[in-house]
Amino acid sequence: MEDSRHRIMNLFRQCDQVMKRSVEKKVKDTGLYRSQHRLLMILGKNPDCSQTVLAERMDISPAAVAVSLKKLEKSGYIERTSDVMDSRMNHVVITPKGHEAIRVSCIYFQEIEGALFEGFSEKELEAVGDFLKKIIQNGESYCEALPERDCEMEREKLFVKEDGK
Repeated sequence: MEDSRHRIMNLFRQCDQVMKRSVEKKVKDTGLYRSQHRLLMILGKNPDCSQTVLAERMDISPAAVAVSLKKLEKSGYIERTSDVMDSRMNHVVITPKGHEAIRVSCIYFQEIEGALFEGFSEKELEAVGDFLKKIIQNGESYCEALPERDCEMEREKLFVKEDGK
Protein backbone atom coordinates (compact mmCIF):
# COMPACT_ATOMS: atom_id res chain seq x y z
CA MET A 1 0.00 0.00 0.00
CA GLU A 2 2.89 2.36 0.77
CA ASP A 3 4.23 1.88 -2.78
CA SER A 4 0.82 2.87 -4.19
CA ARG A 5 0.74 6.01 -2.04
CA HIS A 6 4.25 6.96 -3.09
CA ARG A 7 3.44 6.35 -6.76
CA ILE A 8 0.29 8.47 -6.49
CA MET A 9 2.17 11.31 -4.77
CA ASN A 10 4.68 11.27 -7.62
CA LEU A 11 1.81 11.42 -10.10
CA PHE A 12 0.42 14.47 -8.24
CA ARG A 13 3.76 16.22 -8.56
CA GLN A 14 3.97 15.32 -12.25
CA CYS A 15 0.42 16.61 -12.87
CA ASP A 16 1.28 19.86 -11.09
CA GLN A 17 4.47 20.26 -13.14
CA VAL A 18 2.71 19.54 -16.45
CA MET A 19 0.04 22.09 -15.63
CA LYS A 20 2.61 24.72 -14.61
CA ARG A 21 4.68 24.12 -17.75
CA SER A 22 1.57 24.34 -19.92
CA VAL A 23 0.51 27.62 -18.36
CA GLU A 24 4.04 29.06 -18.54
CA LYS A 25 4.33 28.19 -22.25
CA LYS A 26 0.86 29.54 -23.01
CA VAL A 27 1.32 32.89 -21.22
CA LYS A 28 4.98 33.56 -21.99
CA ASP A 29 4.16 36.03 -24.80
CA THR A 30 1.67 38.03 -22.70
CA GLY A 31 4.29 39.81 -20.61
CA LEU A 32 2.80 38.40 -17.41
CA TYR A 33 3.96 35.54 -15.25
CA ARG A 34 1.65 32.65 -14.34
CA SER A 35 1.20 33.96 -10.80
CA GLN A 36 0.31 37.43 -12.09
CA HIS A 37 -2.42 35.95 -14.30
CA ARG A 38 -3.76 34.11 -11.27
CA LEU A 39 -3.64 37.25 -9.12
CA LEU A 40 -5.51 39.25 -11.77
CA MET A 41 -8.15 36.53 -12.08
CA ILE A 42 -8.69 36.47 -8.31
CA LEU A 43 -8.97 40.27 -8.30
CA GLY A 44 -11.43 40.08 -11.19
CA LYS A 45 -13.71 37.81 -9.17
CA ASN A 46 -13.14 39.68 -5.87
CA PRO A 47 -12.70 43.39 -6.66
CA ASP A 48 -12.50 44.63 -3.06
CA CYS A 49 -10.09 41.99 -1.88
CA SER A 50 -7.42 43.06 0.63
CA GLN A 51 -3.76 42.08 0.22
CA THR A 52 -4.12 39.78 3.21
CA VAL A 53 -7.05 37.93 1.64
CA LEU A 54 -5.19 37.73 -1.68
CA ALA A 55 -2.20 36.24 0.13
CA GLU A 56 -4.41 33.65 1.83
CA ARG A 57 -6.15 32.69 -1.42
CA MET A 58 -2.84 32.34 -3.26
CA ASP A 59 -1.08 30.73 -0.28
CA ILE A 60 1.76 33.26 -0.41
CA SER A 61 2.94 36.02 1.92
CA PRO A 62 1.34 39.48 1.96
CA ALA A 63 4.78 40.85 1.01
CA ALA A 64 4.83 38.67 -2.14
CA VAL A 65 1.36 39.98 -3.03
CA ALA A 66 2.60 43.55 -2.54
CA VAL A 67 5.51 42.94 -4.94
CA SER A 68 3.20 41.41 -7.56
CA LEU A 69 0.71 44.25 -7.24
CA LYS A 70 3.51 46.79 -7.64
CA LYS A 71 4.64 45.07 -10.87
CA LEU A 72 1.07 44.87 -12.16
CA GLU A 73 0.57 48.55 -11.37
CA LYS A 74 3.83 49.55 -13.06
CA SER A 75 2.78 47.59 -16.18
CA GLY A 76 -0.65 49.24 -16.26
CA TYR A 77 -2.82 46.24 -15.36
CA ILE A 78 -4.09 47.71 -12.09
CA GLU A 79 -4.29 51.04 -10.29
CA ARG A 80 -4.23 51.57 -6.55
CA THR A 81 -6.25 54.33 -4.96
CA SER A 82 -6.38 55.42 -1.32
CA ASP A 83 -9.59 54.90 0.58
CA VAL A 84 -11.31 58.25 1.16
CA MET A 85 -12.23 57.24 4.74
CA ASP A 86 -8.93 55.57 5.65
CA SER A 87 -5.81 56.70 3.80
CA ARG A 88 -3.88 53.69 5.13
CA MET A 89 -6.11 51.42 3.03
CA ASN A 90 -5.63 51.01 -0.72
CA HIS A 91 -8.19 49.82 -3.23
CA VAL A 92 -6.98 47.90 -6.25
CA VAL A 93 -8.78 48.74 -9.47
CA ILE A 94 -8.30 46.65 -12.59
CA THR A 95 -7.60 48.76 -15.67
CA PRO A 96 -8.94 47.99 -19.16
CA LYS A 97 -5.55 46.42 -19.93
CA GLY A 98 -5.99 44.23 -16.83
CA HIS A 99 -9.51 43.21 -17.85
CA GLU A 100 -8.22 42.20 -21.27
CA ALA A 101 -5.47 40.11 -19.62
CA ILE A 102 -8.14 38.40 -17.48
CA ARG A 103 -10.25 37.67 -20.57
CA VAL A 104 -7.26 36.15 -22.37
CA SER A 105 -6.23 34.21 -19.25
CA CYS A 106 -9.70 32.66 -18.99
CA ILE A 107 -9.46 31.49 -22.59
CA TYR A 108 -5.96 30.08 -22.02
CA PHE A 109 -6.90 28.28 -18.80
CA GLN A 110 -10.04 26.77 -20.37
CA GLU A 111 -7.90 25.54 -23.26
CA ILE A 112 -5.33 24.01 -20.89
CA GLU A 113 -8.03 22.36 -18.77
CA GLY A 114 -9.61 20.96 -21.92
CA ALA A 115 -6.30 19.48 -23.01
CA LEU A 116 -5.48 18.02 -19.58
CA PHE A 117 -8.90 16.37 -19.20
CA GLU A 118 -9.18 15.18 -22.81
CA GLY A 119 -10.85 11.77 -22.98
CA PHE A 120 -12.35 11.88 -19.47
CA SER A 121 -16.05 11.18 -19.10
CA GLU A 122 -18.14 13.37 -16.78
CA LYS A 123 -18.35 10.42 -14.38
CA GLU A 124 -14.55 10.06 -14.33
CA LEU A 125 -14.13 13.80 -13.72
CA GLU A 126 -16.55 13.62 -10.79
CA ALA A 127 -14.67 10.64 -9.34
CA VAL A 128 -11.30 12.41 -9.65
CA GLY A 129 -12.82 15.52 -8.05
CA ASP A 130 -14.21 13.47 -5.16
CA PHE A 131 -10.86 11.76 -4.59
CA LEU A 132 -9.00 15.06 -4.64
CA LYS A 133 -11.46 16.66 -2.19
CA LYS A 134 -10.92 13.76 0.19
CA ILE A 135 -7.13 14.08 -0.08
CA ILE A 136 -7.37 17.83 0.54
CA GLN A 137 -9.59 17.30 3.58
CA ASN A 138 -7.20 14.68 4.95
CA GLY A 139 -4.24 16.97 4.34
CA GLU A 140 -5.95 19.95 6.00
CA SER A 141 -6.86 17.81 9.04
CA TYR A 142 -3.31 16.49 9.26
CA CYS A 143 -1.84 20.00 8.98
CA GLU A 144 -4.18 21.44 11.61
CA ALA A 145 -3.28 18.63 14.02
CA LEU A 146 0.46 19.30 13.75
CA PRO A 147 1.82 21.46 16.55
CA GLU A 148 3.58 24.50 15.10
CA ARG A 149 6.65 23.85 17.24
CA ASP A 150 7.07 20.36 15.76
CA CYS A 151 6.93 21.81 12.27
CA GLU A 152 9.64 24.36 13.11
CA MET A 153 11.88 21.69 14.62
CA GLU A 154 11.39 19.44 11.59
CA ARG A 155 12.25 22.33 9.24
CA GLU A 156 15.42 22.97 11.21
CA LYS A 157 16.43 19.33 10.81
CA LEU A 158 15.71 19.36 7.08
CA PHE A 159 17.21 22.74 6.23
CA VAL A 160 20.57 23.00 7.92
CA LYS A 161 22.11 26.45 7.58
CA GLU A 162 25.09 26.86 5.27
CA ASP A 163 27.51 27.21 8.17
CA GLY A 164 26.38 23.76 9.37
CA LYS A 165 24.56 25.09 12.44
